[in-house]
Amino acid sequence: MLQINAFVFNPFGENTYLVHDETGACVIIDPGCASEGEEGQLFGFIDRYGLKPLMVVNTHGHVDHVVGNNAVKRRYGIPVAAHPDTHADIVQAKRQAVWLGFQPVGDIDLPEVALGDDEEIHVGKGVLQVICTPGHAKGSISLYAPVEGWVLTGDALFCRSIGRTDLPGGDYDTLRESIRTRLFTLPDDTEVFSGHGESTTIGEEKDFNPYVAL
Repeated sequence: MLQINAFVFNPFGENTYLVHDETGACVIIDPGCASEGEEGQLFGFIDRYGLKPLMVVNTHGHVDHVVGNNAVKRRYGIPVAAHPDTHADIVQAKRQAVWLGFQPVGDIDLPEVALGDDEEIHVGKGVLQVICTPGHAKGSISLYAPVEGWVLTGDALFCRSIGRTDLPGGDYDTLRESIRTRLFTLPDDTEVFSGHGESTTIGEEKDFNPYVAL
């Protein structure tokens, strides 16, 4: 069974997730660690529990979700995976950081592994399914664990909210369509872990999310 641990990093309160199973295999979702102290929190947990990182997965390319990519790659010698459409945002991450008032960051390497819709990421004995959910940014994906009954939505769907669409590549109608046709088709009791903020469920968001409630 896949387990999930969350870490809140950087000035934007970004949720970085570690997904692992009983074999110790793990993937690191959206490493937002932006300082040596935050890197120490993430690396310390991985090393303390003897986890074996397989790859980094980016749900999209905004700086608060990718700023720790290179540090994790250097530490564990693992590749970064993302949808190919994230590349433009990752190339602009350094400039975006300045525009958002983020601490200066260096250039961030482009992902080496391309992820597409319906692909599977194997984590030990567990599986994450890739669901393309564009709208907040180009190349945005969600990661669904069907056996465990939860989904990581990046910045697509939040508790009672949705991702902003005013950044380059964002589109409000596209995001609403992604949520309604790709996420709201999951079982109502599916737990939602977002890129920021608290968890929720698909059923609750169907009923109470003012932006996309059915």
